[in-house]
Amino acid sequence: MKKTIIGLFVVLNLHAQTYEALLELAINNNVQLQITKNQQEEKSLEGEIETRLKNPTLEVGVADFSSRRLLRENEIGGSVGLSQALLLPSVKADKKKLTQSQVELAKQNYKLKKSMFIYRFNLNYLAYKEAQKKELLQTESLAISKKILAITQGRFSAGSIAKTELLQAQIEQSEALSHTKVLALESLQQKNTLLHFANLEQNIEPDVEHIFVQNSNVSTHPLLALTEKKEEVALAKLAVASHNIESIELFSEIEAEPDQDIFRIGISIPLPIFNQKSEEKQLAKIAINNQKLALVSGKKLLTLELSQLQKEIIVQEALKSNYEALILEEEQLLAMYQEGYAIAKVNLLKLNMLKKKLLDNRERLLEATLAIEKNIIKINYLQGGQNE
Repeated sequence: MKKTIIGLFVVLNLHAQTYEALLELAINNNVQLQITKNQQEEKSLEGEIETRLKNPTLEVGVADFSSRRLLRENEIGGSVGLSQALLLPSVKADKKKLTQSQVELAKQNYKLKKSMFIYRFNLNYLAYKEAQKKELLQTESLAISKKILAITQGRFSAGSIAKTELLQAQIEQSEALSHTKVLALESLQQKNTLLHFANLEQNIEPDVEHIFVQNSNVSTHPLLALTEKKEEVALAKLAVASHNIESIELFSEIEAEPDQDIFRIGISIPLPIFNQKSEEKQLAKIAINNQKLALVSGKKLLTLELSQLQKEIIVQEALKSNYEALILEEEQLLAMYQEGYAIAKVNLLKLNMLKKKLLDNRERLLEATLAIEKNIIKINYLQGGQNE
């Protein structure tokens, strides 16, 4: 009977969306991820603005050289000047490095957001999978209750049991049917939660056969990687702030006077007397120190959490093996008890107790299996397995 139910379940899910297809759709439909990804281009453009040439300045003037305008004709002159501000090559190079580090920071921020989204998607998927599997277990329980009721009805028709025993079997089946409907509703609610989180259409049927395994692609936890990128940005800012003089101004001027023409060319250099960017340098150093502290602390906490999760998995794997062995024995015993009940060698109370015990252990096996997968999801997130 169990194989028949599972077979029907598989047939119904032939056209279900696979986990991989669902995840890809969810990522593509996430507007916030798209906005975060666009920040890379924004930072690149902002960097180009910082290092581009400023427009030159044109100055045009007219001068009157007459000493007494009322007694003699005016003597008019004029001047034309052009100036251009230029970033120092070393400053331009450091600003380009700062822009690149900011682009890398934006890229890592996108990876972090994407990794967090996948982590939450996986937890929602696992919750739906749990609801579906529990519904399937309850369907199997209902099938057992129906089989027991059929045997009970046969014995009642033969006059070998009282009507109270028949009523008890009928109540057991009704309760199993009601619980099946409750679990079907919970499964639907979990499905809606998953699809709503993923921003997907409600008519999509997710496949629940995906099994989470530890990712061999071990990288750096995305939050730690982001901290490293923040430190790089702070170092780049310190390099830019170390330039007391960032730009100079070249200028040229032609001045026409009544008796002579003058041509000037020169350079304007700011004097770093009052503003030596000391505050900017201090802020950058504080930021560097903060990121170093956060990185050291984060690595310690990460190592501790990974160790705890791995230990939990070892215990859960042992528990899973125990339940698997126990369930095999209980299934054999239930089959024998059903045969014994059919020939009046076992009473209904013992049969129902064994059935309940078997179903409880099947549910505990499911919980242990899903707990392992939940820890694997967390490990993959912490180890940067989704940081792509």
